[in-house]
Amino acid sequence: MKWFILLSLIGCTQVTSLNLKKHQFGVVPSKIIWFQVAGLEEEQIAMLRFQQPADFRTSFESSICYGQTWNYNLYQLRNSAESTFLSQMTGKKNIKNTCEDTNLRPIWSYISNSGYETVAIESGANQRQALLWLKNCNENGSQYLSPIHYFVRSRPIKDAETFHYAEEIKFTKDNVSYDRSCGENDCVSSIVDNFKSIYSSLLKKSTRHLVILRDFSYLEALEKKDFKKAKEILNNIELAYAEAMKYVSSNDHLILLTTGDSRFVDMPDQGKAFFESEKENKNLNVKRSKLTNLVLASGARAENFCGIYEDSDVFDRILSGPKQQGLELKIINPFK
Repeated sequence: MKWFILLSLIGCTQVTSLNLKKHQFGVVPSKIIWFQVAGLEEEQIAMLRFQQPADFRTSFESSICYGQTWNYNLYQLRNSAESTFLSQMTGKKNIKNTCEDTNLRPIWSYISNSGYETVAIESGANQRQALLWLKNCNENGSQYLSPIHYFVRSRPIKDAETFHYAEEIKFTKDNVSYDRSCGENDCVSSIVDNFKSIYSSLLKKSTRHLVILRDFSYLEALEKKDFKKAKEILNNIELAYAEAMKYVSSNDHLILLTTGDSRFVDMPDQGKAFFESEKENKNLNVKRSKLTNLVLASGARAENFCGIYEDSDVFDRILSGPKQQGLELKIINPFK
């Protein structure tokens, strides 16, 4: 009899942890902070751990769930970062990098009717990588970004609206605001400065939102084999990620990081060679993009992001809860 009672208790035990960390399953996120980092793959996090105490861990490593996505679609075996990110945001594989892509509904168009505001922060994007190019397409393009509060970390264009991290942030839909601290080559502000300022202001006005922080500057530094610059940018992204992770305990945040065009960096074998790489920008070999991209997740619905899946599946994993009784349930707007 005592064994029956024990087995019954075991059978009724609720799992409240994931990856040895406390976690509540099935929670719908009311606030989503999504990092899209071009070029990053997991081994590069080692750059932040060298010259640190042996027990040092980055905020990336505190993520509850780890996953990988296949870096291909219907047309390419290795996709550009901008194609990958658009696939993740639309749930579609047929990204063409043409104006036809404006026919694919992005995630913000699904959740805006449920009171979710969307903020995009872009860093280091060239004209083709930026979401802004879609606005110059057909009629669909003019409406594509209309629900978004759009902030760009680059030199302001003439007569454009601007923002500064040391001031209260204004939120205007269907408008682009440029970082006033940015010059032709660099910004006085950092990625973490901008994120902290914009997000603290957003929390005062919005209880439901999606923030997408898109960085292409890290990939550019890798392509130039500028090891020192790449590490500086990655360190700044890590600090912003650490700021976002502070909200996980509130149980209503999903913190998500996805990558695109992940590059393999062949690290030196010896410590001396590594330090020379950092100091003199040599001994660093950056190879072609990998066939998989990295995914990290914590907080509400993080359990959806463990495993290996396609880039386009990221969309469904944000919007969908657990499948019921094995049935494939397709819900248009589950946040209602």
